[in-house]
Parts: sequence; C-alpha cells; structure tokens
Amino acid sequence: MKPTILAIITAMFLCNFACFSTRSGGNESTGTSGSKPLNTTDSSQNNITTTKKTDSTMNNTSKFPDLNKDAFKLHYDAIVIDTHNDILMPVFLEGADLNKNNPGTQSDIIKWKKGGLDVQMFSIYVPERYKSNDFKYVMKLIDKLEENQAENPESFALCTSYQELTAGLESGKFCALMGAEGGNMIEGSMENLETLYSRGVRYLGLTWNTSNAIGTSARDETERGKKGGLTDFGKDVVKRMNELGMLVDVSHLGETAFWDVVELSNAPIIASHSNCYSLAPHYRNLTDDQIKAIAKSGGYIGINFFYKFLDPNGNPGAIKNVQSKYRNAAKQFADEYGDDLVGFNEKRYEYIEENKVNSGTPIDVLIDHIDHIVQLVGIDYVGLGSDFDGSITTVNEMYDATCYPIITKKLVERGYKEEDIRKILGGNFMRVFKQVCSKP
Repeated sequence: MKPTILAIITAMFLCNFACFSTRSGGNESTGTSGSKPLNTTDSSQNNITTTKKTDSTMNNTSKFPDLNKDAFKLHYDAIVIDTHNDILMPVFLEGADLNKNNPGTQSDIIKWKKGGLDVQMFSIYVPERYKSNDFKYVMKLIDKLEENQAENPESFALCTSYQELTAGLESGKFCALMGAEGGNMIEGSMENLETLYSRGVRYLGLTWNTSNAIGTSARDETERGKKGGLTDFGKDVVKRMNELGMLVDVSHLGETAFWDVVELSNAPIIASHSNCYSLAPHYRNLTDDQIKAIAKSGGYIGINFFYKFLDPNGNPGAIKNVQSKYRNAAKQFADEYGDDLVGFNEKRYEYIEENKVNSGTPIDVLIDHIDHIVQLVGIDYVGLGSDFDGSITTVNEMYDATCYPIITKKLVERGYKEEDIRKILGGNFMRVFKQVCSKP
C-alpha cells in the first residue's frame, strides 16, 4: 500500500470515527488500549513469498519422515489458519498499517507470513460503547478490507467461499475471511444479516459479552444471573444462517442459548475462539458436553491464546516479562537468518528451551487444551483461534503472530502425527468451511 494512499484512507476513516477508541474494557480482558496512534516501521516490508498450497488436508499427507528434525518445515508446508483475530481495531481506530510490521500490534501481514499463517479470519467487531450505528460501522470495516484487496491484488485475497479460498492458496496469496463478532450489529434485522452475508461475512458470533436481540451471552448468564437462551428472533437467525451457508459461532454464547443452537442447527457449529472449561473454569470456555455436541455436529473449536482462558492462576505481569525476554532475544538474531524462517525458528526455539522460566503461563498449557479436545472427541474438531489484538495477554511463548511455528513444534513433541498436525493447523477448519461455505 502506498504511504500517500494509506494516509488519506486512514485520515478519512479517523475523521468519520474520531469519537471512537478501542473496545470498552477490551474484547476479552478488562484492560483498554490507548487512543494514541501506533507507530509503524517501514524497515520490515513484505518480502516473504507465500508458498502456493493446495487443500490436501483430507488426505494422509506424510512428507516429513523425521518430524523431530523437520517440525518447522512441516509448519511452513501446511495450510495454517487462525479463525479469530481483532487486528482491525488497531488498524482502523489507532492508525496501524495492516501491511507493515507494527511494533504496537501482535499481528499484521509481516508477522503472519513470518509465522507461516496462510488464512486469517478477520473479526468484524463493533465496540460495545458505540452501540448506535452498529451496522453502518460494520459496513465501513468491510469496505476497508475490500480496499486492501484492491490495493494489493497480487498478494491479498479476500475470500467468500471455499472455492475462492482454495484458489487464493493455490496462487500463493495471503487469504482473508471475515467473521462477525456479536449479533448486536445486525440491529434486530434479518435483512441486515443477509447483507452481512452478501458482503462476504461467513460466520456470526451470536453474542459478545453482552446479550442482544438474538440471545443471552455467557457472561450475562454466568456473572449477572440473566436467564434465557435464544429469543424467537434468534432462533430465526440460526435457521436463516443455515439456509444462507453462514457458520454459527457459539463463542461468547450462554449455555442455555448454546443448547438451543444445538437443537436448531442442521449445519456444523463452530466456536471460533474458545477453550476447555474442565481445564480452566471460565464462563467463556466450553464444558465437555458442549465440546461433544460441537463435534457431533461436525463442527470446529479454535483454541484461544488468552491466558485467562487457559490458566486460571496466570499472572499477566509475569507473562509480559517472559515475553519481553523472548522477543528481545529473537530480535538479536533475526537479521542473521533473514528469510530463512526454518533456521530462525530453530534458533528461537533453541533459545527458549535453554532459557526456560518458572513464571508466567507456558505454551504447554495451550497444548493441554488441544490435547483435551482430541482425547475427548478425536482429532477432527480442533484448530487455532488466537484472538490476537483483542486486548489480550497471550501465553509466554506466543508473544506475537511470528510464533505459530512453536505450536507445531510442541505438537510434534507431544507425539502427534503429521496428518493430525495438518488437521489442527488448518485442515479441520477447511473441512467445515468446505461443507458450509462452498458455492453451489
């Protein structure tokens, strides 16, 4: 994106939304981000070429006989998908640049490509404090993603179907999908839901932390004692989403409303960014019965990287200290490896292993949540839903989006086969997306 064009677009957006800042209370935490514009650096431009990839995830793909040696090669060979990310908030409300390496964000195109990510599901989210004009706000967010594609047609593909997604991957482009978070944005209108779909949004999280015309949120049901599941309108929304080919996302949804969805939906159900209640009893996590129901529907659960949903005893201050140590060390040898991403990751992982700490929340806890789902319902229903840039503190080793390869290395160490790792990294979501979001 040319700097002049970017400056004009950013200025226009900030002019239209000058009264906005980041989420009230953050997306998942109680912290807030400041409204001071983020600095971007021009020194790390996108000079990393994305590998052309095909969806072979349903096959018994086995290219690397020695995974202990080639874990990072496997990572960059696999299709890697993240089903929830909030980068649009700092991009459009704080002046960050999606196409540059922003020191103030956990993710951007540069970090995604260094981390081997191929597909990002962008969260289309309206901050709760700005409940008026939700739908108009959402339309402007979608406009900006479409503008990004228009300005970067050779490298960025905004996809609306499985066919478009596979075509984008096969051409070596970074692929974007859109998922809406919080049914309040449709303002009680089925027509607005249909417009979201026509603009390319392919999942809708029925609630955020607050309830709406669709149903009761997990937070309201658990912390505020609000009763009720899906409303009559909410039931109609689920049915219409099934008809349209739009994924029903139950992350943030109250348990009563969850079971209403299970009863109503005739399509796979997803939780785009949720974890396991039995390991971390937080209202945002899924009980074992809920996990089984999602698997029975043929659905998908994207593991969230937020420490609170992984480790109830986690200390954010301790985590940030560890992350600062790991990030600074990686910066010292990044230039040495340049575009040799496998070499860079081997060196970074070696440093982490040689400098283990007993504080914070280690990535092993995140892998425990993956393990739990696999042991409970099988390998086919779990993936990654980081929640990067959602005002969250992630686990120690996952300080930003360059760190996805560490997950693959840890899965290898846990004894997962190549075929299964490919499913977790992206194949499981590809299966669901193909079933629900294919063109007729």
